[in-house]
Amino acid sequence: MQPKAARNIPIEALRLVAVAGIAVFHTFQWTFQAACVGAVEYAPLAMSPYSGVLGFINLLGCWANEVFFMISGYFLIASAARAWDGGATWKSQMQRTAQRLGKVILPTAFYCLMALAWSTVVSPIPDVSLHAHYWYTLGLEFIWVYAATVFMAPLFGLAKSRLSKRSYTAAVIVVGILAFVVNGYLAAMSATSAGEFSWLQKSMSATTYVVAFLIGGLLRDITDVMDSDRAGALGMRSLAAVLVLTTILEGELSFTGNLTAMAALSYKSTSLISFVLAATSLLFAATRRSASDNPRAAGVIVTLSTATLGFYVMQSLTSSLWRPVFNTLLANILVSQNSPAVICIVTGTVISIVFALTLLTIDAARSLIARKPKRQ
Repeated sequence: MQPKAARNIPIEALRLVAVAGIAVFHTFQWTFQAACVGAVEYAPLAMSPYSGVLGFINLLGCWANEVFFMISGYFLIASAARAWDGGATWKSQMQRTAQRLGKVILPTAFYCLMALAWSTVVSPIPDVSLHAHYWYTLGLEFIWVYAATVFMAPLFGLAKSRLSKRSYTAAVIVVGILAFVVNGYLAAMSATSAGEFSWLQKSMSATTYVVAFLIGGLLRDITDVMDSDRAGALGMRSLAAVLVLTTILEGELSFTGNLTAMAALSYKSTSLISFVLAATSLLFAATRRSASDNPRAAGVIVTLSTATLGFYVMQSLTSSLWRPVFNTLLANILVSQNSPAVICIVTGTVISIVFALTLLTIDAARSLIARKPKRQ
């Protein structure tokens, strides 16, 4: 058995930043929507510059999801292609894929069973029961789409191995362009037809995740062939440029009060802005020095980053418990404080990060306990 490759610490750190992003996004998700529709109690957040901050936060959900898929594509497609080039068989590829899927499906099943047991025996969790299906199907859509994409990784690796580099790159870029053309069309049609096409937008979210996976593989090609100094400069400049342009855009929409456009630009995982921001974030992380001068900090980063999946599942399964509490807290701040918008945003951000760290720690402990019998 080959030893495991050393973890790339900047990329693992990016996973944790993405976890924080998805946590903050979910905390403010309904708050942002209420501000966009003009709810009176959320009026302080609808004003500039606070609406611009909320608009940027609303990009984080899509951004984080795309980051997770791109990171997986960055490693898995190259790994599958190398295996095919080395004479791997379908059997060996499927065995490796089954091992990866086990790391996705088994923890998910564990948390689903724990949620069901808690809801049945201890205290009811709304919508979690034997008679309901949404909580473990579409409620965990991200997990199942991720599992399906991981399953397809050997096929993508085979295409990369058999096609010329130019042909494979062109094919991925064309697929990506077509996906976002469709995303843009559906967004425009949905805006003029009272959301009639929203279900198609949700379907395109899954397609966009797969595109993100493929783009992650292309980013690996870039970082593998470029000089490290040149790649590092490209990563830093690309991320800085996209951040500046995104900030200007959100600021302009906030200043003009165009919250409808702000919401449309960040719809689920069909947001082109979030997609480009995710790609440049990965390029930046992948071009940093992979080793760490602080082994203890690196160990903490790796331990917590491997708990990303558990965080996603736990947050989704318990959303009917924590979301009303967070929403009520933020709403109370808006009607009772002297500087409600600032305090609301800071408080929401802090509780999101604390909540995310709590869930990451729980899953890291679960993983440690699960590994003990194997070590023995």
